[in-house]
Amino acid sequence: MITAIRFLSWTLFLALASCIANATAAATLACPLTHDLSACMEQVAAAGGGTLRLAPGTYFLNNSLILKSNVTLTGAGPTTVITWNPAIARTVNAPLLTATAIDHLAITDVKLIGTLDQRPDSQDLRTDQIGLFLNCAGDPTAGEKTGCNDITLNNVEVENSSDGIHIKGASHLRATDLKLHNNGNTQKDYFHNIYLRRVADVRLIQTAKNRGGFYASPRGHGIRGSHLINVYMSNLEIYDNADYGIHMDSVFNVRLHDLHLSHNCLSNKPGCVAIKCYGPQCDVNEHAPAEEDNAR
Repeated sequence: MITAIRFLSWTLFLALASCIANATAAATLACPLTHDLSACMEQVAAAGGGTLRLAPGTYFLNNSLILKSNVTLTGAGPTTVITWNPAIARTVNAPLLTATAIDHLAITDVKLIGTLDQRPDSQDLRTDQIGLFLNCAGDPTAGEKTGCNDITLNNVEVENSSDGIHIKGASHLRATDLKLHNNGNTQKDYFHNIYLRRVADVRLIQTAKNRGGFYASPRGHGIRGSHLINVYMSNLEIYDNADYGIHMDSVFNVRLHDLHLSHNCLSNKPGCVAIKCYGPQCDVNEHAPAEEDNAR
């Protein structure tokens, strides 16, 4: 009898522990504007992952927000702003959001605002002031494992940064309704609205004309891609960029569907065109058919 009771007690303990662990792994935390955003991120990550909810308003950072695996960062749309503390805004040279290795990350419904000088004659060379920077290892086009995997971006806006979004060494990137503009006003031809390098299984999709776009880079491209494999872009608005609308090199299986490019190459760079690919591998279909939205 005693043995049976002990067994039952132990079974109940294990069941309760399992329930607590499962609840912890699906933590949801609301981070008020008055709280430290990095501390909120750490708290969700320490719980095993979950959702970090941001309020409408502006979150001011003193240091880069280090993103964590298994965490969804979600706001209320463009009214949820992440930017630099005004005390350091004109001197800081670092990404707003960053990671060097991460799995199962989602960022939705937020606006990132950098503090680069956007005047046409600006000499602001803070090249590390990136909106979202995933600086991960691995080149999937060379058969290497990537350090960042399963990245979802939805309704993310970035402006006034060196690169709006810069992702290196990643697999399974799905980005819907990105609004990236006025990024790249630093060294010409190196910084853009979005720069993807060494990335596999990419889907860039815009659901409607007014739901996003890649536009108004003062010195860069709308989209820059290098060493990419298995890429699908659909219904994107790409316009008013100083350089190429889309500029790629060393890419495999890139499918472009129903893209809308206009008024790019505003710098009058010789040889500039709306879409260009160069290098030893340019496997690009500029008139690809539509694909199912949930395809990977």
